[in-house]
Amino acid sequence: MSENPPDSSANPKSFAEQLGDVASSIDVSNSLTVSLLRAIDDLLQTANKAVNSAAASVLVRDGDVGGLRFLTATNGVTEELLALRLPPGAGIAGLVFSTQQPMAVADVAQEGSFWSEADKRSGFKTVTLLATPLRAENELVGVLEFVNRPGDPPYPPFTPAEMDRGARFAEPIAQLIDAYEIAQLVESLFNFSIRSSLTTKSYAQRQEAEREWLASNSTAGAHRDLLTIWLSLRDILNSGDAERKLCLELLESVERFAQSRNSGMGQFGF
Repeated sequence: MSENPPDSSANPKSFAEQLGDVASSIDVSNSLTVSLLRAIDDLLQTANKAVNSAAASVLVRDGDVGGLRFLTATNGVTEELLALRLPPGAGIAGLVFSTQQPMAVADVAQEGSFWSEADKRSGFKTVTLLATPLRAENELVGVLEFVNRPGDPPYPPFTPAEMDRGARFAEPIAQLIDAYEIAQLVESLFNFSIRSSLTTKSYAQRQEAEREWLASNSTAGAHRDLLTIWLSLRDILNSGDAERKLCLELLESVERFAQSRNSGMGQFGF
């Protein structure tokens, strides 16, 4: 006589286990970043054609120490390349990032600063290169690279006119990257906060956990500061009407100060 299968209802999961299951299934990622990355890709393809290069790529800052990593490329970015980290100042991209000056190289084999690790990982052979810094407002967010020419080598070097053309694409791409990085951090924080709210007992514990998570995040410092301010504002606004009113008054005072400061700098041509 066969035994009956065990009754799963006989050992129901505890409330904490059920909450844990729900928390682990929550994922609001990519709701913002997918569309922004698609926009970066579309603009990169357009820039690649305008500069008449065989391929173009975007490298973004990796934390606060000056390193870089690949975000996207017109010819695709492998997992191996996405995992690659350029040390601070490494290669032509690192030099452009640190000096904030564009650079065109007719033959990278003759350039001592060229970093060949990306070519080794991707199987691509870089010969001619144009790199320009990506700056959003006053903040450097990465490097835009144009590599080789369509067809076979030898390739003609990039011209001053093409350098100007690439620089015109740099600003809108940089703005999209800045928005992408903020959206990526916000999505990660929302995921963490939702899971924390289901598995952490007190509001104070959740506050502490969120700040610890944010402090350990490797994103750029300016974006961490932005979310730190947002978390502080959220906590103040949830404290009561008097706290909310005081917070708004302080923010208005800071805004007036910033506007007057920027106006004064403009008078002196800064």
